[in-house]
Amino acid sequence: MKRDKLLLVFIFFSGLSVLGGQNSADPLPRLDAAVQSLAVSLQKAIPGQGQKLALDQWVYRDSIPDLGFYWAAQLTEELTNIPGRTFSLVDFGSEGAGWIIAGEIIEAGGFIRVYTRLRRVSDNSIQTVLHADFPRDEYIVAMLAGGARGGSSSSVPRDSYEPDSLNRPMRAEIGTSENRSSVSRTLHGSGDEDFFLLTPDRDGRLVVETTGGMDTFMELYRPGSGSPIARDDDDGEETNAKISCNVNAGGGYIAKIRGYDNNETGRYTFHAYMVEGPIPDEYEDDNEFSLAKDISVGIPQQHTFTNANDVDWVKFPVSRAGSYVIRARGVNSRELDTCVELYDSNHKLIAEDDDGGEQYDSRLSVNLRTGTYYVSIRSLDDEPDEPYTVSINAE
Repeated sequence: MKRDKLLLVFIFFSGLSVLGGQNSADPLPRLDAAVQSLAVSLQKAIPGQGQKLALDQWVYRDSIPDLGFYWAAQLTEELTNIPGRTFSLVDFGSEGAGWIIAGEIIEAGGFIRVYTRLRRVSDNSIQTVLHADFPRDEYIVAMLAGGARGGSSSSVPRDSYEPDSLNRPMRAEIGTSENRSSVSRTLHGSGDEDFFLLTPDRDGRLVVETTGGMDTFMELYRPGSGSPIARDDDDGEETNAKISCNVNAGGGYIAKIRGYDNNETGRYTFHAYMVEGPIPDEYEDDNEFSLAKDISVGIPQQHTFTNANDVDWVKFPVSRAGSYVIRARGVNSRELDTCVELYDSNHKLIAEDDDGGEQYDSRLSVNLRTGTYYVSIRSLDDEPDEPYTVSINAE
């Protein structure tokens, strides 16, 4: 009996040794079996019938290696050949694709892990994430090195959140200053722009920024508006963009990211988080032309710049043509650097002033006809630290 047990153990471990030797010598059966199993799992994860799927890319260190090309091609074959499948496959970027399948390849100790994500296009939600592990042997390493590309604009892969646009941004989480949310994306070609939809759950100050080695440019929009409420180039780390602004709970905000010269490509990380900041004044939200608050001629108002990107808008009626003076100046000193711009009701710039008053105060004197006029007020300081008054008076 003892001899039988020893023989059984010997056979078991000998079998593992032979299996390991076969796997090490020929990784293709392992890869094929893993992709076949993945296809079955993906079919189970796709809800409903008649769905259209598109496969994107599997990225390794910002490039697409031979392993990534193999994985996408083999998965396409396996999905296509599933008997009685309830979905169809379309080319990536085709209209009507409801789901995107893509992933990343990473190194984890002595293993290579291939992640695969199934993402719904309509709201960018992740339906399921699956992975497969492979020993980091010479054959797998060769597949990671072969086909990897880098250095030119065409070498940067599209990320799995494409396609997106101002009308169809990806949803991004908002964290805190201690726990920033992060999304890794790429600008993959000339003119590529990425869009992030942010929905704060409380009033306060929102910070959106990028990190990485790219020179990014950012604009912040309200949904449905074609005009940005804030824009920035290099206020973040090194050449990264960063915007801080006051936001309202439940309101939507869209951050648009592009390369500074529109031709720059590469990988970057997007962050969004709430921070403690100055309390918004009673006139917020007034950060764009369409949200301008009423101000009466002869009655000043006190406002607050909550950050360097904050822009306040007011509008006033002129019932009698004549000369009018528009001022914006700090409440506590003349050190607050203000700038005012005057527009007509068609959003056409009429006049502007920076330091026409005392020291850094703005003072604009202009002849106006009857009608409604709009004034934007902003600060040129990096950190505006006091409230200001804005006034319109007839001369």
